[in-house]
Amino acid sequence: MNQTPFNKSECLSPVDQDSLVLHERAGTVRHLKVLTGVAILSGSFNPLHHGHRQLQQVAAEELESQVIFELSVTIADKQTLSESDLQTRLGQFDGHDVAVTQCTLFAEKAKLFPGCCFVVGFDTAARILDARFYQRDRTQLHNALQALTDSGNRFFVGGRLSRDASQFCSVNELTIPAEFRHLFSGVSERRFREDISSSDLRQ
Repeated sequence: MNQTPFNKSECLSPVDQDSLVLHERAGTVRHLKVLTGVAILSGSFNPLHHGHRQLQQVAAEELESQVIFELSVTIADKQTLSESDLQTRLGQFDGHDVAVTQCTLFAEKAKLFPGCCFVVGFDTAARILDARFYQRDRTQLHNALQALTDSGNRFFVGGRLSRDASQFCSVNELTIPAEFRHLFSGVSERRFREDISSSDLRQ
């Protein structure tokens, strides 16, 4: 693992998509080319809430792995975080390790976290499978999922109640191309259910 310690006040985020900044719970900040051997819980965390923390705990138990939060300063269909916004969001992770990247798509994140399991909520999993985020090109979607397969990545999905409260949405409700079903697994409703979202809390 290539890592170089640096002063936290000098650089909160990576300079490009080919690196990440790991903010460790002990206060150390490291610049890394890759991070392996852990699971990654990705999100915009606006704000970080109980559901995120609960999913981290359940995923750690189910996957028998350390689960690190990952915050991208460039978020699909949302604006890029300013340095002050990033500082505010990082302040929520006291006592937790968090990796900061500039990767929008999981196919990009896979290069920084090869072989890692990505822990995501249902809504994020649905976006991963939505051609809208691949210029509505299903070939690009296929290629992205294939890249994740080749990198040894997979997804662990936490469910939530549907928007109309009619059903619990889990990995079973995702539309997954047959050749990539092996990439997605999930936790049961009995083990994890968190209906509140960051959007709900902001409202």
